[in-house]
Amino acid sequence: MRLQEYGRNPNKRKEYVHHPDLLLVGVDVSKAKHNACMGTQTTMSCRKLEFTHPREGFRRFEQALKAHLVKNGRQRLLIAMEPSGIYWQALYERLHSCGYEVCLVHCQAVRHNRQTMQEGTSKTDEKDAASVFDLLRQGKFFLPVARDPALKAAHRLMPRHMALKKRGSQLRNQLRAAIHLAFPELNPLVKDLTQPTALRFLQANPTPASVLRHGRTHFLAQWQPRQRCGQWRPETFHRLYDLAQASIGLQDPARLDEFEITTLTSDLVAALAKAQLWLDKAIELLTHRADYQLLLQLPRIGTPTAAAILTAIGDMHTYHHGKQLVKLAGLDPRLFESGSSIRKLPKISHVGSAYLRYWLYHYAMRLIAHEPPFHAYYQRRKHQSPGKGAGQRALIAVCDKTVRMIYRILIDHAPYNPKKDKSIAEYYAAQRQAA
Repeated sequence: MRLQEYGRNPNKRKEYVHHPDLLLVGVDVSKAKHNACMGTQTTMSCRKLEFTHPREGFRRFEQALKAHLVKNGRQRLLIAMEPSGIYWQALYERLHSCGYEVCLVHCQAVRHNRQTMQEGTSKTDEKDAASVFDLLRQGKFFLPVARDPALKAAHRLMPRHMALKKRGSQLRNQLRAAIHLAFPELNPLVKDLTQPTALRFLQANPTPASVLRHGRTHFLAQWQPRQRCGQWRPETFHRLYDLAQASIGLQDPARLDEFEITTLTSDLVAALAKAQLWLDKAIELLTHRADYQLLLQLPRIGTPTAAAILTAIGDMHTYHHGKQLVKLAGLDPRLFESGSSIRKLPKISHVGSAYLRYWLYHYAMRLIAHEPPFHAYYQRRKHQSPGKGAGQRALIAVCDKTVRMIYRILIDHAPYNPKKDKSIAEYYAAQRQAA
């Protein structure tokens, strides 16, 4: 049995690592160098092996692997590492391209397992490599999400788009605070700071002093032409000038508020433009794909959501049922019991892709707000589990239903059918009546 043959079935992992021809290798990845620990199920033949990033360091690592294969009488290798930051990706791709079987272990599991080792709880690279090796011996490993080149490229772009969106949100909050000090009457009037007209206005007239500097005639001549005022009505600028005359904003002879607002506005414009560039490039890579076009047929889904969900899921052929996607998103329930006196409702595990969970959560909120079938399902689940947190539990149930629906659509290569839920419900109702 090869590594890819067991798929994502956790029950076959222990069976796989007990194969008599397998040499197990645990690698602790770091910025400058890596530490490796290798052996079999019964013995540890090498406790400490250091190698560096360059080609020469990797060549020495390969020579050590071949030597220990001969020493232990093994034929195959299984290498494990923890996905810490971005440092593991280059080594993983290089090992995978050389034909080695590579898997990952959870970072939190490495830390907890290290605390149970006999050498104490101190953290060293050597102990981390031994902890990874020990977890590999126990079969506690997993495979990363498989993606073809187009999905892999788009997956690199989408998190950068999200980071720039987050940066834009931070800049909006800072801009609101700066406006409240300099021109507090402007905040209720400008609902959306990302509007092109709002950004243009803040770059030209961020403070009451800048509005009043050249008089009403010059100000209105600057903004009242239709091609300049954009989304704002011409009469809005009369109101703005009156508000500037009666403003209670802080006096600023050095024009520091004006400098701060114009600088933050320029940064916000740049962040919004760059976020759109990253998103456009990712969508360009996915437009020709049939699975992306299938996702776009879902109700209330936009191009960013479809691109994010598809890149987070990766290759659908590596999954055997929708529950695996639920687990990938960290939406599967986790229950810890110790007697009946402290029994509580289970919570979701959060062990999975927070990136996928974020997009599913916000997509489910749109479905509940605008799609009657999903709203009815949300209300039904909320009624079935009353009490504190009922709405959140019902929302998670909608996320679970959504990701399973996406799995079935991509596996069957069939477009979304809103009547399918009704036909399935009628089928099961007939089965219950027959029973």
